[in-house]
Amino acid sequence: MAKAKHKDPFWTSYSDLMTSLFFVMLVLFIICLIKVGHDKEVIETQYRETKASNEQLKQILQLEEQFKVLGQSTSLGYDKDKKMFYAKDFVGIEIFYSDQDKIKEKYLETVDKVGNDLMEILKALSNDNFHYQLVIEGNAAIKWDQLKHNTFDPDNTEMYHLSYRRALALYNRWRAKGHDFRKYNTEIIIAGSGFNGNNRDQKVEENNKRFIIQIIPKINRPEIKDSIK
Repeated sequence: MAKAKHKDPFWTSYSDLMTSLFFVMLVLFIICLIKVGHDKEVIETQYRETKASNEQLKQILQLEEQFKVLGQSTSLGYDKDKKMFYAKDFVGIEIFYSDQDKIKEKYLETVDKVGNDLMEILKALSNDNFHYQLVIEGNAAIKWDQLKHNTFDPDNTEMYHLSYRRALALYNRWRAKGHDFRKYNTEIIIAGSGFNGNNRDQKVEENNKRFIIQIIPKINRPEIKDSIK
């Protein structure tokens, strides 16, 4: 009878150890693949978002140039520092009756022209990349004696209400003339700043007898593709 073969316990243990190490390395290799794949996806996403942000910046710069051009060719002037439109013919002029929100008859024709030009501006700006907020903001000038003696209330509630009603009166006039600003992807906001507001003329108080038009673009975020172009 042949002698029974005995396995060397060293080689048995060594074989078990190498098998365990193989599985450990296999698990680590899989983890590394997952990690690399995730990092690659993060990098690609960041690249696509950066590319989209650059595209948005280009659109904003182009829009700024359009604002300047349109401000030169219409009854609305464009203040590039404050990024707002204003009626050129009405600066320093009280187009409303004193302490009322009724427009003086002699200014109605010019008000209508401003409404027409505003429609043309929104039409010219209209594209698939932007929606707009159209802010019609009323202001009020402080009377000279109050300004001189600093006796005015900057938060005069009546002036807030009056300037708001005047802005609303302008919008209602334009709407009565058939101007539907909303058809150019535009949201309408009526505002009254009274004696306040960042858009006030700090040098010539009489120039605050005006209304201000702000066209605020709301960017439609460019579609981010699944792969880098």
